[in-house]
Amino acid sequence: MDFPQAEEYLNSLINREKSTRLKYPDSLIRFREYLKEIDSPQEGLNAFHVAGTKGKGSTVHIIEVFCRASGYSTGLYTSPHVSSVRERIRINGELISRELFASLIGELASTGRKVSYFETLTAAAFLLFKREKVDYSIFEVGLGGRLDATNVIDSTVSIITPISFDHTKTLGNTIEEIAGEKAGILKEDGINISAPQLPAVENILKEKTNGNIQFVTDYEVLSVTQEGTSFLFDNNEFHIGLIGEHQALNASVALTACKKMGIPLDFEKINRAFSRFNIPGRFQILKEDPYIVLDGAHNVASMNVLKEAISKVFKKKVLLVFSCRSDKDLSGMLGEIKSVVKRIYPTTISSPISITPEVIKDASVKKGIKISSLEENSIKALQKAISDASTYDVIVVTGSFYLLGDILQSPFLNATLGGRQKRSPRSKVQGQ
Repeated sequence: MDFPQAEEYLNSLINREKSTRLKYPDSLIRFREYLKEIDSPQEGLNAFHVAGTKGKGSTVHIIEVFCRASGYSTGLYTSPHVSSVRERIRINGELISRELFASLIGELASTGRKVSYFETLTAAAFLLFKREKVDYSIFEVGLGGRLDATNVIDSTVSIITPISFDHTKTLGNTIEEIAGEKAGILKEDGINISAPQLPAVENILKEKTNGNIQFVTDYEVLSVTQEGTSFLFDNNEFHIGLIGEHQALNASVALTACKKMGIPLDFEKINRAFSRFNIPGRFQILKEDPYIVLDGAHNVASMNVLKEAISKVFKKKVLLVFSCRSDKDLSGMLGEIKSVVKRIYPTTISSPISITPEVIKDASVKKGIKISSLEENSIKALQKAISDASTYDVIVVTGSFYLLGDILQSPFLNATLGGRQKRSPRSKVQGQ
């Protein structure tokens, strides 16, 4: 099986990421049985396991970078991807080769049993991390926690990032129901770390662990600029290339987890690793004159975080190129971001459950947001924003990682950036 064949096989599988009608599994029994046929590669991994509504993607990347900077080998499993499915499975920060990826998927396909798109990729990560004998495996939950395919591991450290409303059709309509699903990764006799939570969420996490959980509150944000975020943690000042006050929290949660895992917190190693670190799609500044920023905010809570980052870094209203999935809280997202929006450019994402520009327009009008022309094609929407922008304007592309992927894979973007990409001391995650 070559890489295109591997992609074709994956695309033939049930993919709940691209449908609102597919039922979520009632248990992990079937997936565990599937894993037994390939000798249960999920067993024996020294693993960090991260769930939450916002910040889990950044948190797993931060953990991975610090483990690697401390001299350990790593396996990282994340979702969704932005440009290539290979982004989901990394060894020592690097995307695995097309050949290795295809080999893993081909091996799973040869079993003759089919599971879902996400379960197949999860199994591939288990196989690879076990064979590579990585020191630490880091897993980001795909959806929820209790019934997520990643929850078959015996995690060494379980981590909960801030919990709020998202995926209510699957996880529940109350914050308590959502918290209960995400708390499903916690182990009463394990190491459990959490970001600060709403009182109702905190109570559920404490109940799940019989009080055996540490909430990370001992950090202080010092500054947020285009070059990153400075903060105090464990009586030391740190700087991370990621932008936003929330990234100080994510980093503090990650460092607490690493410390609990027994990894020494070497101040110099941390700052060397963090200072040039960023993650595509997390307040990613592509260029200046005008600024183009990509951010994967895709729910109300993450829109709030994006709004705060825009206010801290740019202190002005922005041109917003926006689209999202049809199952998202569009009204809530627009209501959260509207105070920093000068004009919105409604568009679509390359997903069968994309919202339409007309629906975005109607919701924006109700929120009092000024509308630009509607464009089905996201590249045309970005082109329009660029043509409308002055040198000092800021264009923010957000609402969905699918939208970011569409933009990043476009030849137009590379032509637009040319030699004008923002020069910064920061660098991307290796392999991206």
